[in-house]
Amino acid sequence: MIHKGLALHFRENYTEGLSFIHNFGFEFIQTWFYNGILSIDVLSMPKGAIARNMLSPVILHAVFDMPDYDRYGQKLLDIVDIFGYREVALQPIYKAGRVTENTIKLLERKVGALHRSLAPRGVKLYVENNSITDGFFNSVQDLRAIFDVHPDIGLLLDLAHVNDYDHLREIVAMRFPECVHISDRRLSVPHEHIPLGEGDLDFDLIFNEILAGYEGRVILEAIGSKRGIAKSKKVLDRLFPDS
Repeated sequence: MIHKGLALHFRENYTEGLSFIHNFGFEFIQTWFYNGILSIDVLSMPKGAIARNMLSPVILHAVFDMPDYDRYGQKLLDIVDIFGYREVALQPIYKAGRVTENTIKLLERKVGALHRSLAPRGVKLYVENNSITDGFFNSVQDLRAIFDVHPDIGLLLDLAHVNDYDHLREIVAMRFPECVHISDRRLSVPHEHIPLGEGDLDFDLIFNEILAGYEGRVILEAIGSKRGIAKSKKVLDRLFPDS
């Protein structure tokens, strides 16, 4: 079964995101936790009760640079406890400069420690592949550093972050995803998230062949207007008519 959700961009507020959810028929929302700020911070108190009453379920998308595991890790756990989240999608980033083998080893230790804190709470952790423009956690070798060591961590596959179809096949052969970020991209542009149907990605090829049999969350993470969201939702409904 496919469950269609919408990613709330970190510049948008939670109430606006919820209106998109209800207006376009998505099942759930993805909220952002970035630089220690949760995208529902615009809500009045008590935020936990308001968020739980407005929409369930929610998947929390945390973007962590290497120092953030120590800076904001406890706040992330507090948010999970307060709001009752049961899924966390982690996007690891690295802004300190050149990536080495030791950088990836440090990432594995940081992600592993976060996973050990989330698992006893009954929270599923997914880790997302990055774009080649990030220069970090894009190669299959980098991905293996996490997924070979931590088989209980799920892969969040961002389709706009793959280099090409061969790269996508290599990732899927390494670990079949449990969650998918979907947006379109022009293959001549290394990294962009545009509405479905406005780029070059062949979603029929992706879901009927490379990801054949996939079941789980498909989260629209396209940046654009309400028209772009509506257009993308029509593409999703065509791809997954029975969900």
